[in-house]
Amino acid sequence: MDLTLYEAAKQPVAQHFLDVLERVAIEKGLLLSAVYDQVSPIGSTYLHVAASFNNAATATFIAHHCPPLITKKNINGDTPLHLTARAGYISISAELLDLWKYTSAEGGDERQTEQENLLLRLWNEKGNTALHEALLNSHDQIARNFIKADPEVAFYLNNDQESPLYLAAKAGSKECVSFIFSFPEALGKMIEQGKVGKSPVHAAISSRNKDVLDLMLQKAPEFIHLVDEKRRSPVHYAASMGYLEEVQLILDKFPHSANGRDGNRFLPIHWASINGHVSIIKEMLLHSPDPGELLDQKGRSILHFAAKSGKHKVVSYMLKYPAYEGLINMQDKRGNTPLHLAAMDWHPKTVIALTWDSRVNVTVVNNRGMTALDAAQYYLDNAPSFQQRLTWAALRAAGVPRAWPRKLLNVDAQTAVPMEQKKPHNYKDRVNTLLLVSTLVATVTFAAGFTVPGGYNNSDPYQGMATMLGEKKFHVFIFCDTIAMFTSIIVAVSLIWAQLGDLNLALVALRMALPLLGIALVMMSLAFMAGISLVVSKLRWLGSAILFMGLIFLVILAVLFFPLCFSLGSNYRLLRIIFYYPFLVLIWGSKYNMREVLSLKGDPLSVLLLRRDAFQFLVSPSQSFHVPGHLLRICELARNLETTPQLCGRIPVMAYSYPLDYKLTTKDCFGTSYKWKFSKKIIFTCLI
Repeated sequence: MDLTLYEAAKQPVAQHFLDVLERVAIEKGLLLSAVYDQVSPIGSTYLHVAASFNNAATATFIAHHCPPLITKKNINGDTPLHLTARAGYISISAELLDLWKYTSAEGGDERQTEQENLLLRLWNEKGNTALHEALLNSHDQIARNFIKADPEVAFYLNNDQESPLYLAAKAGSKECVSFIFSFPEALGKMIEQGKVGKSPVHAAISSRNKDVLDLMLQKAPEFIHLVDEKRRSPVHYAASMGYLEEVQLILDKFPHSANGRDGNRFLPIHWASINGHVSIIKEMLLHSPDPGELLDQKGRSILHFAAKSGKHKVVSYMLKYPAYEGLINMQDKRGNTPLHLAAMDWHPKTVIALTWDSRVNVTVVNNRGMTALDAAQYYLDNAPSFQQRLTWAALRAAGVPRAWPRKLLNVDAQTAVPMEQKKPHNYKDRVNTLLLVSTLVATVTFAAGFTVPGGYNNSDPYQGMATMLGEKKFHVFIFCDTIAMFTSIIVAVSLIWAQLGDLNLALVALRMALPLLGIALVMMSLAFMAGISLVVSKLRWLGSAILFMGLIFLVILAVLFFPLCFSLGSNYRLLRIIFYYPFLVLIWGSKYNMREVLSLKGDPLSVLLLRRDAFQFLVSPSQSFHVPGHLLRICELARNLETTPQLCGRIPVMAYSYPLDYKLTTKDCFGTSYKWKFSKKIIFTCLI
């Protein structure tokens, strides 16, 4: 391509381009047609250049004198019309279309029509026609012009199986969708051929455009039967996304769609339950039979799904109404109740909601002879996370028994050991830490006893006596400081015994030391509060403010420390009631620091999940593992691992590769097996 002619094509004056064209042809001894055929390094002609710079006069001149350039593609497969449609150049797009129709006006009617439509039906390397490009870039006026010229192109599919109708619905362009439906013959031909591609109804739902959805269901009611690659219908999609208005619209027109099943044999209400959409469940039940009939192929009810996924609001809602009472202790085909599933997937808040309901039978065993506590213990890691500990404690506090005899259970010896005895070597660090804290408390309180508030008298008859000896707050200071010092000394001595190496002795020492250390910390805090308020007592508001702040922090200290002093798993009802709200606070705090270690053996495949913070999940090669409910979407990773970024359900997935071979078998929370074979070491980063 000649550089001077290239620059001339960028100019808006056609005469200037003609002058340069003639000069170049004469200087190089070329025919004008040969000059027109010159291309840039990416295969663009002079018409591509003029069109991309919106030079209508120059582009019209070139297209008029060399019509074949109108359909000429560059390396990306783009014709000049692709470029103008992408850029939104209305005038030049219309000019190119008219010129092509004019030059195609030869032969019979059928051949002429075929030639006229050729330009709009050409696709680039992505499979996009010019109409696709116009809609992808929100140029509705150009899109309507193209649809009017060739209505059938509105249903052509690109490489992603997306039609222009799908793109218009996804963009929420009601005008374009309505315009496409104004050509019923083209629509009927597309439906007859079955070349729909991705469902435009799903696209309308994802864009949350109720008007577009309503229009499509009116004009093409057949679209309600369209499914995606997972065989999910529009109502499945809307229910899983939590779009109530869209669900209501679909069910009002097609009430039978509430009972359709997807590729996993799930009903729409199952997806609403999995994703915790209470309002969707309420609406679905208006169009469905008895809740006890809404089971999947494994016999799981909507309460099973909610418990499995840890959707506390759904579980609490169902426990409130007698209509769902039959679901509370219902067992699936594996014998698991909702409590079993919540326990196995470590959802402490859901476990609490279930176990506080007197109708829940905590003694039910599944087909493997396991109670909910046995099931939780079976899946317990060697290094339990805080989430697992809270779930285990909630089950113990509710009085959930272990099955008897234990030999009937498929539980190995290590799993059968109580959780507090699984890691003996960890207690050395705990003992040392507590010993250090108790020593510091003893040191500080000892020093405070000889540096009392107000100091000492230096004159007779009370020389050496505390100046504030008669103040009540001083009495509180002395009592609290003394108690704090002696209890911390007792803690230190008891922890010295714990270092003798006997595990049982260490456990006894820890159980005694923790409450005493808690008392020491509380007494030290009270002594500090009494001492400070005493020395500022002449300024009443300041003293009151200090007392108020001190009480607040004492409550916080109690909430954080008392569960450590007294087992959260205690089934004494009084302690259970006392610890109810502190327990909820701990659950609230733990949900942002969730660590679910799936396996810690072998050369790991690292899976990094981001849930407000980044944590690492380790999976051994060639090993089956159980994926907790809140990690369900990890099994929906995109199949094409070479592409980054990828979209996995609603989770963006970034894949990074390192050379190694991996074979992995996984199960999602519904028991579906996935066999993965990696030729590379993949590190997945999922944004949840």
